[in-house]
Amino acid sequence: MKNVAISLAVVIALSVLLIKPYMSSPGYTTREYAEEFYKNAPVCRGFHFVLNKEATYADAPEKSLCFGLLLTK
Repeated sequence: MKNVAISLAVVIALSVLLIKPYMSSPGYTTREYAEEFYKNAPVCRGFHFVLNKEATYADAPEKSLCFGLLLTK
């Protein structure tokens, strides 16, 4: 039982450290703002999961979760 508790604590700690929300696309905007966004946008090194896929069909900004390292430029 003690090993399960320790393992669960380690998994929770790693998930807090390695799962980060971020904006992966600016949505519908001007060309100048989009260029600025992509120049400074964070990059996910790992797996990313889109949180609002249906909203992006209407040109909303894409919100994602990064499972791995989230690197900023």
